[in-house]
Amino acid sequence: MNAMNFNFLRDDPLPPNGRRVAIIGAGPSGLAAAGYLGGLGYQVDAYDKLPSPGGLMTFGIPSHRIPSERIDAGVRILERRLGVNFHCATKVCCSAPLHEEEGDHFSAEMIGLGELVDDHDAVLICTGAWKSRKPGLPGEVLPGVYSGLEFLFPIRAARYARPDVTVPKVEGKRVAVIGAGHSAMDAAHSANHLGAAEVSVVYRRTRNDAPCGTFEIDRLEELGIRWMEKTSPLEILGDDHVEGMRVSGPEGESVLDVDVVIYAIGEIPTPPFAGKLGLENIRKGDVRWLNMTSIDNVFVAGDVLSGPSKVGKAVESGLKAARSLANWLDLKGENREAEFHGSEKVGR
Repeated sequence: MNAMNFNFLRDDPLPPNGRRVAIIGAGPSGLAAAGYLGGLGYQVDAYDKLPSPGGLMTFGIPSHRIPSERIDAGVRILERRLGVNFHCATKVCCSAPLHEEEGDHFSAEMIGLGELVDDHDAVLICTGAWKSRKPGLPGEVLPGVYSGLEFLFPIRAARYARPDVTVPKVEGKRVAVIGAGHSAMDAAHSANHLGAAEVSVVYRRTRNDAPCGTFEIDRLEELGIRWMEKTSPLEILGDDHVEGMRVSGPEGESVLDVDVVIYAIGEIPTPPFAGKLGLENIRKGDVRWLNMTSIDNVFVAGDVLSGPSKVGKAVESGLKAARSLANWLDLKGENREAEFHGSEKVGR
């Protein structure tokens, strides 16, 4: 497959239906929704804070897993065949203070969620999970400590040649990666590829419990990366930079000689206007309409709703939300037409 084809379900798109939909976030769920709705004749405006569409597929997952060329080809299909308008380097937020997330510094423009609600028939939020969880370890603020996104994002974003985006320097250094999900595997592979002298993956359970699966761990070990299971980090040591990490393992406490620590223990969803969307109710299934938030005509999909997941799950969520959004607008249109004809009869 030479491209990720986000033009879902229809060989030929339907003619324009006169409705506009805004999609916030151009990751896998947002791109899937854009393809579905564009094929139905909606004018789709997709907004993303990053300089190009793709989300974590483009800026978080290493290119050996998902080559950028495939994503770019899929985006061109949406633009040329379906007329999707991409507004990149545009951050959508609200009146609350902006909390810095990875990639925010690419945003050249900022608009409010309310503005999009006013200008479109419906809005779909697909902003993903762009804040890394922190383990709360002593010493985690030392230079040389990265979250998974802080480490991986600049590696993919470096192609945009911005002075404020620099690839972490790990050549010749000893690196410890905390975690055993796919982000941790990606961080370990990337550190090894960047020339780290030694890479160790630290995980509190066994390889059979690892979310990434044993195949990924076998691949790491084939590359000479050390797998340390039943080992928990306790403290990052150093004065003005990382000099080691104290851990608790099967044989008690010890100190790992490391220069760089990457904690890849998951990400947190980052919705705009979070307090008023009622996402918890949606997660519990307590909804007025599938995937619709507590704000009328505002829907949600993907990792921003479910938490970090695989690309396929995000695509599925985007498609379901897009279908629900389209059905909702159709229902509203039918109700308005019925009300109009009813008022005509009363007038007569």
